[in-house]
Amino acid sequence: MGRRGRRFALGAALAGLALLGLGGAPARAADIGGQGTLRPGGGLARVECFKSATPDVPEVCGIHEVRWKLTTLMGEPVANAGLVWTISSVKIRVGKEVRGFPVELLPAPLELAARRSELMVYGLGLFIGKGGAILAVDLDTGAPVRPDGKVSFNVPGSPDWSRFIISGGSSRLPSGDLTMGQQGWCAREGRSHLSPADAKDAMRGGIQLTELIICPRSSASASALASALQDFCEKTPQSAYCEKKPKPDKPDLAHADALDKAADAPDVRRVHARLVEAFRQASEAACRQELAPVQACRRQQCPDPQGPDEARCKAMPGRPWRDIGPLLTRVDNSPCDARCERERERNREEARRAREREAREFEAREAAWESQWGELSRQCQANREARAAQARCVQASESRCNPGGLTPQTCLDRRMAGAPTSAAAQAVFDQQTQERRRVDERPRFLD
Repeated sequence: MGRRGRRFALGAALAGLALLGLGGAPARAADIGGQGTLRPGGGLARVECFKSATPDVPEVCGIHEVRWKLTTLMGEPVANAGLVWTISSVKIRVGKEVRGFPVELLPAPLELAARRSELMVYGLGLFIGKGGAILAVDLDTGAPVRPDGKVSFNVPGSPDWSRFIISGGSSRLPSGDLTMGQQGWCAREGRSHLSPADAKDAMRGGIQLTELIICPRSSASASALASALQDFCEKTPQSAYCEKKPKPDKPDLAHADALDKAADAPDVRRVHARLVEAFRQASEAACRQELAPVQACRRQQCPDPQGPDEARCKAMPGRPWRDIGPLLTRVDNSPCDARCERERERNREEARRAREREAREFEAREAAWESQWGELSRQCQANREARAAQARCVQASESRCNPGGLTPQTCLDRRMAGAPTSAAAQAVFDQQTQERRRVDERPRFLD
């Protein structure tokens, strides 16, 4: 079968696996790969909060688990993950404060909308490999799913063997800041992987994921609750879930009636989005300045390792590897006459010559790779060990460099609590409307 035919067949088989889901047992795969259920915190059912892109509902909290399955199909690795979760509480912005509310205590329309929230998780499943090494695989739970007890829809992925099992990662975030532990492995550009041969050995020996790490790409959607909050607060503005607005002393001249307010609502939301984005950029810049002494202390205590540039290590081609061939071969023990025996002997001789030819070609490729890349590979391996030592050094120096445990996210969350509200956006919009009216009413004279 040609390469295009093999890929087409593999795609069709993966589509079939997507229809089967994660509930069925694999055929003849009990000792290849593995499957199970992962929860954060070593298997304990605990509440985790996820960031939302909705300013009025910045976080959604609940208990989740990831059901995973690793196997092989037509000689290629296959990974699938699905998410099941239940919602427990939401965080709602009321004025300048962010307050948490249990979902079951919300008014009926808000509770129903909260239970239409959606979550998608990107993470890493950790396991212990040969020699006690900490390894990981990517876990992408697919389409966003509601907290209704159903597993998220996902199509199994088939990565290359050379990028299947993660053996290390960058100690720096995309912003350049140092990070600790496996959290840095979430950044795809800084990863190192097992060789295809080692990845296949790990799959043959069976994989049992033991820990789940949630990556920053995970997110929740609470747009249904945000819309329900807007409608609810228009009817009951004095509710605990709504921002308290002072009653105007005189009629609002900028809006003659409720129809004008409804027509202006999209423009007010756009003004609010611009104000919040400008405030976020200013907050991020302030947080970088606030964290600068921490980063300077870390770099002083744990200097960057000396060695080849990380870009050279990533651009280096992988070591040649020999295809292991089919895991099972057919043995023909049926009766055979002399002519048949001669045919079998000729086939065995051709197979032996083919194996010898493949061995010679592999040795030639390996020798060529070693002469061109061997020294750089050893330097890169030493550099990876130095980066791991640097990460341990950063962890040990946290009490000295960062006693308050400040992180870019906690700093940003603290500052974003003072972000402009919808009332501030309405005031800016009204001021802009009045200025435009004054310009339009200015007398014009002909020359």
